[in-house]
Amino acid sequence: MQPRHATPADVPELIRLRAVALASLGTDPGPPDSAWREVADGWFRERLTGRPDVACLVVGGAPGEPLLATGMAWVTYHLPSPRWTDGRRGYLDAIVTDEAARGRGHGRRIVDGLVGWLNGIGIHYVQLHASSDGEPVYRAAGFVTGAYPGMDLFTTPAT
Repeated sequence: MQPRHATPADVPELIRLRAVALASLGTDPGPPDSAWREVADGWFRERLTGRPDVACLVVGGAPGEPLLATGMAWVTYHLPSPRWTDGRRGYLDAIVTDEAARGRGHGRRIVDGLVGWLNGIGIHYVQLHASSDGEPVYRAAGFVTGAYPGMDLFTTPAT
């Protein structure tokens, strides 16, 4: 089954798969009426309809059927350098396969399709953050450990 571009009709399933991904990473996605889900609805709709620098691929989801897998890519913008003269990079995110559909190559087809989309728009530097479950898929697709270690900073919102 080949990936296809997501449409706004896929948004409820994209949110469901986001919850699957969160649970796989040890984060409780909360109940179906959680506030993040309403925000995610608008977030997905805006990116699916109004952003030429974003692609979302899905597998499955014929009318009345659930999605089996999904993944997104977008363009990130950085300072130009001698090797990457326009400063653009690709970033892969939200790659998840529903638990019952794992082990069938859906994730790899999503990754290959997103990398192909990025290559098609002239982006040849692609980054991602890998979970331990996803790392073998990404390595098989040619990803290597990054040259610079990742770091995070979480600040406290102003009250």
